[in-house]
Amino acid sequence: MGWLMSGEQQQAVISVVGMGGSGKTTLVAKTFTSESVKRHFSCYAWITVYQSYVIEDLYRSLIKEVHQATKEEVPAAADLNSMSYRELLHMLVTYLESRRYLVVLDDVWDIKRLKEMRIALPNRQLGSRIMLTTQKEDIPFSTYHNKRCPPELESLAWELLGKCKGLPLAIVALGGLMSSKESSTEWRKVCNSINWHLINDHFLEPVKTILFLSFNDLPYRLKHCFLYCSIFPEDYLIRAERLIRLWIAEGFVEHVKGVTLEEVSESYLMELNFRSMLHVVRCPTIRQACKMHDLMRELALSTLEKEKFCVAYDG
Repeated sequence: MGWLMSGEQQQAVISVVGMGGSGKTTLVAKTFTSESVKRHFSCYAWITVYQSYVIEDLYRSLIKEVHQATKEEVPAAADLNSMSYRELLHMLVTYLESRRYLVVLDDVWDIKRLKEMRIALPNRQLGSRIMLTTQKEDIPFSTYHNKRCPPELESLAWELLGKCKGLPLAIVALGGLMSSKESSTEWRKVCNSINWHLINDHFLEPVKTILFLSFNDLPYRLKHCFLYCSIFPEDYLIRAERLIRLWIAEGFVEHVKGVTLEEVSESYLMELNFRSMLHVVRCPTIRQACKMHDLMRELALSTLEKEKFCVAYDG
């Protein structure tokens, strides 16, 4: 996220390249939904660039998304549908040229589409950012400068990534852990810790090792909240409102002056979501809910017994 929110005013493009199913979209979505990222930008939008796209439709989607992000009135669908290519392009450029924006272009397949979208994204030296996911290695180098990992961390980054064995969940969990580590010394400590577990605990699979480190990095109040979620059945959709009330009743939530317990609980939930320990979802029947991945739940259940936190029965 440092690349997104650095002080560099030049418009920058950050590319995530990999084969289908490797977790590209998951990684970018984790960053895109971060509250600190959203606060940094004036507006933001997520556009999926389907192979059978029509450029005017992509422009219409982008117009709707950026207006919704700023809570401004979205132009009527009828008006947008009646606009020509030039009119849509003019509306977009006019709207974005005075704002610092973040636009995600998900699943870009060819250079032509990238160039067509680029026309609508003005560079006014305001620190705007474009993120893209693609399976094509040539796309990031076609028209943009591709951001790279800081040289002093690159070898460690590859070493840590290799320990994830290509599993998206492990990559996301490790990303959440490393987002708070800034120096090469901190990165090396994590790397050494993973190596210790792999050498001394042969029964641990690499992904569980990484998830266990992510758990250990949690503040103690968040550890209690995370462990408590494992008492729900596997793949259970937990109502956020209910979970928050249970956390408060159990005494897990800290009293903060001037802030309600519900607000503090909501911040706990968002932090666990940010660290990919829980997955916050929205659905038509429930305003907000969360799920615990089965591997995360397995980690929590194995910790419950050891810490004598509580007992969960599956049956």
